[in-house]
Amino acid sequence: MEKNMKEKETSVIRYFFLNTSFHGFRYISEEGRHWTERIFWAVCCLLSWIATGLLIWSAWNDFQSNAISFVVDTTYLDWDTNFPSITICETDNQKNIAEFTDRTFGDPHDYNLDEMVKEQVFFRGMSFYTLQLCGPTAQVVSNECFLKNFSDFSEQVRSKCNHILKVCKWNNVEFDCCNYFRHVDTEMGTCFGINSMQSRDVKVPFYEMVSNRKTGPGTLYLEVHGFANLYILGQQEVPSTTTSLSDTLQILPHIRYHRYFAVKEIENQPEVQYVSINQRKCRFSHESDLDVYRHYSYSACCVQCRKDAQLKKCGCSHHLMPNTPFKMQCNITGLDCLNKNYNDLAVIKPSWANRPGLFCDCLPSCTEIELSIVKDEKKGIIADHAVVELSLERLPTERFKRNVVRGKLDLIVSMGGATALFLGASILSFVEIIYYFSVRPLSDTAMKNKRAKKRRFHPNVRMDTTNRIPPRVD
Repeated sequence: MEKNMKEKETSVIRYFFLNTSFHGFRYISEEGRHWTERIFWAVCCLLSWIATGLLIWSAWNDFQSNAISFVVDTTYLDWDTNFPSITICETDNQKNIAEFTDRTFGDPHDYNLDEMVKEQVFFRGMSFYTLQLCGPTAQVVSNECFLKNFSDFSEQVRSKCNHILKVCKWNNVEFDCCNYFRHVDTEMGTCFGINSMQSRDVKVPFYEMVSNRKTGPGTLYLEVHGFANLYILGQQEVPSTTTSLSDTLQILPHIRYHRYFAVKEIENQPEVQYVSINQRKCRFSHESDLDVYRHYSYSACCVQCRKDAQLKKCGCSHHLMPNTPFKMQCNITGLDCLNKNYNDLAVIKPSWANRPGLFCDCLPSCTEIELSIVKDEKKGIIADHAVVELSLERLPTERFKRNVVRGKLDLIVSMGGATALFLGASILSFVEIIYYFSVRPLSDTAMKNKRAKKRRFHPNVRMDTTNRIPPRVD
């Protein structure tokens, strides 16, 4: 029985070799061939399959790692350049702090409480005064420490938009500031941003700030009251504690600022979004897996990374962290933990660095901008507010373009070409393997059972077995 099974297996393999559309196999199995011919064709077939495998592997590696090309586009005559998103975050407000502490703690009160309120309203990761007055190691914990939640401090002290921004102009055309500067939740508290995708108000339209050959380089004019930081960012980016100083303008009253900058945008070929994230090594804004913001960006990913690290180390996140439920916000014990781990949480570091810091495996945005500061001008003014002018120094003459050079169709063509060149085969040739080693043996078994059944019921009827197609032999 074992011998019969072996002969049957051999006959199936031989039948496949004789009839497959893979070139060269039948010369190995044909009767009457000398053993030298069989060895010659076996070696040829083996080398062909090895070459096919190597070419397919190379095509697959190129598809995975070199599917995208990043080039510089210089056809600038018809470009429309969008002005960056501008976000303003208040950094100090002694008047509101004094009014709030007088109202909450009474007058007079321990004026260290003013510093505690300022520390929590404009939180930057450290809680020196808060822990000194109310922390676990405080010598005497004041009863006034916990009259308010830390998140309440920010809501009641920070200025509203109409108190910060009074006059806004785009190319000398005035518009209503607070219709377009909308709430943006950041890890530094509530800020106000124009043309930011991360705005809390989803339905607020963008103000059209476009520069081209007809309009010339655009200028945004602002009158800002109080102390604030102004951030120049891409539309999907958000201010954070690790935002580059080159993207930040520190605003003080009685000073006129004029910043000139240049912008290079990134354009993506429509097919880029159909390439996997690992291949293009960037994310579009709608491909967000974050819970702190709706839209993805590198800076938003870093905020999410810091939130996750805080939750992991201390079991809570600070009270200004976007989209953090009250039950997950740190109490005084949590703030003490954040304070002790400040060096590990406040600074972003690369994976290879040995210094303290936080490594965040975040991809860049596919639509981020490259912004460079050309010139800063600053001079004193009599007015009790600050004047800020932000100007596009020149219309860009180049931008980056991301193209697909190896798509799925290119991969299929490469693999098909290699298979056809070395094996003389098509996709149906591989289907033959399944057919000859599974479908056909099952079909033969079923036919034999059917004929045997007919013989039992009709013993005098001779079965016609001549309709089987004989093996092809050249």
